[in-house]
Amino acid sequence: MHTNLSKWGNSAAIRIPKVILEKLNIDSNNFENISFNMDVEGNKLILKKTQEKSKFEMLAEKSKGEKLNQKIDIGWCNPVGKEEW
Repeated sequence: MHTNLSKWGNSAAIRIPKVILEKLNIDSNNFENISFNMDVEGNKLILKKTQEKSKFEMLAEKSKGEKLNQKIDIGWCNPVGKEEW
């Protein structure tokens, strides 16, 4: 498979085809928390995926069952003007 090197700001970028992402079990619509270790061997660029779990899976492992978005009683004060509550 062939790909080109592109300019990206002060860096260079390589586009990874969707077929390769699928082989790596990477969702092409969600790259959050996915990273690669890079190495050079001769004239080869070696990329190794370092993230094996999704962000949800990592958060679920840390969870102790607590509610993160508990309903809080908000004090809205008394109506001002012609507002109706």
